[in-house]
Amino acid sequence: MSDSPEKTEKPGRRNVLVITSVERPVELLREALGDDVDELRVVVPAVKQSRRQWLTNADDDAREEAEEAAASIADATSDAVEADAGDSDPLQAAEDALAEFEADELVVVTHPDEEATWLEEGRAADIERRFPGLKVTRLVVGDSD
Repeated sequence: MSDSPEKTEKPGRRNVLVITSVERPVELLREALGDDVDELRVVVPAVKQSRRQWLTNADDDAREEAEEAAASIADATSDAVEADAGDSDPLQAAEDALAEFEADELVVVTHPDEEATWLEEGRAADIERRFPGLKVTRLVVGDSD
């Protein structure tokens, strides 16, 4: 018998990071996540800005909007959710969040390509390629959904 306490992990533990540029994906997220998520973190990249705003670092409005969306999604999704605005680059937002949050799964919620902002274009595929060790689920939500 060992003197050190054994680490007991719950089988099937799910720590899920959600990166979403869609402001209202709540129903789709609930369906995709199910009821067995242990820890959930929602990050909304500050993608709603023009090239000029991005180049001049005038992203206060975009960051504020992303923070409000993250809080709204978190409140509607679960009781114990951490929610933040993220970098304007969704890939960087995912990397930053994963540096602080040990996720088992990554859920990326995007607009369809034809509705994506210039900062979102192609980034969901980049995220999928960047994190091959994680289960990555991509959900696409249009404005009409």
